[in-house]
Amino acid sequence: MSEKRVVQWLGMICLLAGISRMGMTPTSIIWGTDSSPELIFGFVASILMSVGTIATFIVQSRETGMIGFITVLAVIIGNIATTCMLWSSFPSVDTSLKPDGVAYQTLHMLVVIGFTGGTLLFTFLTYRAHVFPRWIITLLVLMLLSMVLPIEDNKYFAFFWGLAYVGMGYAIWSDKLNSSEKTYK
Repeated sequence: MSEKRVVQWLGMICLLAGISRMGMTPTSIIWGTDSSPELIFGFVASILMSVGTIATFIVQSRETGMIGFITVLAVIIGNIATTCMLWSSFPSVDTSLKPDGVAYQTLHMLVVIGFTGGTLLFTFLTYRAHVFPRWIITLLVLMLLSMVLPIEDNKYFAFFWGLAYVGMGYAIWSDKLNSSEKTYK
């Protein structure tokens, strides 16, 4: 399989991750925050995002370099930590990982530093790389701004987070990138 095909498959995973993350918003509105349907959508999305984020680096690796790699690695670590936090929230799981415990707080810190800091830097690097269409940058900024919406339980953040991944996944999968010299063959 060619490198282009692999990147397109990773782009599809990124797109599916975004759709799954977006599913958290209506399920939290309908069944409530931390309901089983919301947690399942979030869990699946976090796993897919951990894999799909690799595609966002591959397509702009020449332009973002080592800083881009470290940034994407931070985002992936944030997604893995989110996966662990979501797993511990399932009602059927033994709750040895308490929300006020040290392990949970450490995971939360990894999410804040890895995901938030990584996404902020990723957005800036993606803007400078000019590989993704500019509307992707708008979606990433909208996602970051949605974190501070004064809405109970921040129910809409997952929607905007997923929308950004749907946009990036679509751009990669459909080869709608701005790069004149593609990273892959």
